Amino acid sequence: MHSGLFFKNERVIILKLSKLLMFQKVTCGCAAGVAAAFRAPVGGVLFALEEVTSWWRSHLMWRVFFTSAVVAVVVRSAMNWCNSGKCGHFGAGGFIIWDISGGQEDYSYQELFPMAIIGVIGGLLGALFNQLTLYITKWRRTCLHKKGKRVQIFEACLISLVTSTISFVLPLLRKCSPCPKLETNSGIECPHPPGTDGNFVNFYCSQDREYNDLATIFFNTQDDAIRNLFSAKTFHEYSAQSLITFLVMFYFLAVVTFGTAVPAGQFVPGIMIGSTYGRLVGMFVVKFYKKLNIEEGTYALLGAASFLGGSMRMTVSLCVIMVEITNNLKLLPLIMLVLLVSKAVGDFFNEGLYEEQARLRGIPLLDSRPKQVMRNMNARDACKNQKVLKFLLHLFF
Repeated sequence: MHSGLFFKNERVIILKLSKLLMFQKVTCGCAAGVAAAFRAPVGGVLFALEEVTSWWRSHLMWRVFFTSAVVAVVVRSAMNWCNSGKCGHFGAGGFIIWDISGGQEDYSYQELFPMAIIGVIGGLLGALFNQLTLYITKWRRTCLHKKGKRVQIFEACLISLVTSTISFVLPLLRKCSPCPKLETNSGIECPHPPGTDGNFVNFYCSQDREYNDLATIFFNTQDDAIRNLFSAKTFHEYSAQSLITFLVMFYFLAVVTFGTAVPAGQFVPGIMIGSTYGRLVGMFVVKFYKKLNIEEGTYALLGAASFLGGSMRMTVSLCVIMVEITNNLKLLPLIMLVLLVSKAVGDFFNEGLYEEQARLRGIPLLDSRPKQVMRNMNARDACKNQKVLKFLLHLFF
């Protein structure tokens, strides 16, 4: 009898240890994925700490840190091996994805108000994005997923067709703009040669020295489009009409695309959305404060941080990730400001994107603190709608 109890307890201990090890591996894998995707090792560690784990231990810290360090070394080695161009876009560039270190060097107190406005816009649009994706995901789970995988494939193909049509038709409705005067040693051509990536896309322009600003955003990869929006010394490269058009269409396309049967994320599309309205605000600030040294690309970066903060509700990890991928430590206080404002505004309406989707899928997540509605509850309030007597009778009899 005692030996049987011992073996049973040993089996329970082994199962608990295996589950604990599995949780730790999931945490390390999550940090490794963020570190590899965005080339942000420290940001990956903080992302796992802030968003993934509900019980953080000291020995888990060095394991996650070691995993991210190994990822950084492997990614750097692979990129050096691919420098010859054999790996496509993977070998291009370095650990800094969008280098804006040569942008705006300083800021004045007069800019704090429009930067706070960017945070408010990010919180509102992020909360709206979470709510719309929640409604659409519920509709997919109740209607589409029950009809089989063919319907999911048809939905993905239909969204792809609509996206391609919009991306081609909308730039045709915009007029081409004359190329601006560029510095001779800048290495930028207007329009850029066919088959290459960069600013100033010539899309059915009648003149040789013209470009289509809306096509410059649509007909580039998202990484290159974000780099163009973040770039400095590019005043009046984009018109307000084109940015508003792209913002509206891309926002609703991102809402509809999220949750489809395709391997897609929300981080880079969120940066695209935020950088678009951030650059819009920057254009108005440049026009209003004419004597200040203001870069529209700086406001695009703050807009990207504000939308991610308003949607995902991360602060510390997101702040470090944005600094790592942009290589601009001077903008750290401003990024912190817009993240805090956008998170506060978004929390007023709903929860973060990951929390909403996890709860919808039935994933048990225990919050670190009870909700506001539960702080003044007692046992009578919690159990008044539960059949406690029936539960006790079933337990003992």
